[in-house]
Amino acid sequence: MADFEIGDIVKGKKFGPLEHEFSGVVEKVYTNSIMVSIQDFDPSDKSGVNELNGRAVIRQKEAKMVKAVPREEKDDETAEDAKSSKKSPKKDDK
Repeated sequence: MADFEIGDIVKGKKFGPLEHEFSGVVEKVYTNSIMVSIQDFDPSDKSGVNELNGRAVIRQKEAKMVKAVPREEKDDETAEDAKSSKKSPKKDDK
C-alpha cells in the first residue's frame, strides 16, 4: 500500500454513479482511505461527478498512484521534537 499525501494525483476505480475509472488530486488522507477531487473522468460520467460534488472517498488499496508530490524525509529527531512540543505545559503553583 502506497503512502498518499495531499496533492498526489491518483486513479480510482468505477463505483456508485460512475461507470468508468477517474483520476484526481488527493485532498485529504484518512487511515484507510483518501478523499479525491475528481479532475479527469469520462464525459458520460458527468452527471455522476456532479452528484458526488466533484469528490470521492476511495480506499487506499484501490487507488493507483499516477504522480506523487515531492516527499520530505522524516527525521527521527524531528518526530521526537514534535511529540515533546505537543505535551501541555505545567501550570505554575501560585
